Formats: sequence, structure tokens, C-alpha cells
Amino acid sequence: MQLDRAVESGYEKAYCKMMNDVEMQDAKDNWIETRAEELIKNFGNDNDWQIVELLKIKLESKTIDKKIYDQFITDICYSQAKTEYSKRF
Repeated sequence: MQLDRAVESGYEKAYCKMMNDVEMQDAKDNWIETRAEELIKNFGNDNDWQIVELLKIKLESKTIDKKIYDQFITDICYSQAKTEYSKRF
């Protein structure tokens, strides 16, 4: 009987730890998502063409389009948000 309770207690502790880990990861993901979206909004202006032209030069490519540029900005903003999260927490 004690063995049953010990096993049950172990399962309960493991489940609680797993749920806590999931909740912490969800909170981290939400923080990063929110911060990245804030950063992405900073790029929605008429001066973006200058960045696109600079990317074309630096990447030696004439085929950079809006889709590639948007992915580039998204990647940078998410990377920045992850770095900020790591420094804060």
C-alpha cells in the first residue's frame, strides 16, 4: 500500500513539474512573440526600400523581393526578442 502511494506521489510530482515547465515555456513564447511583433512594426514605413537595396548589395543578389525581405525582418526581430528575453530572465 505504501509503495502504491509512493509511486502515485512520484507520478503526481512528475506531472506537476511537467505542467509547470509547459506553463513557463508558454509564458516565454508569448513574451517573445509580443516583443517580436513590436519590433516588426518598426519596419512598416516608406524607408524600407533603403534596407532592401542594402541587402541586395550585401548579398550580391538582385532577386530580393518583399517576401524575402519580410522573412529577413521577421527572423531578425524574433532573434532580437529571444536575446532580450535571455538577458532579462
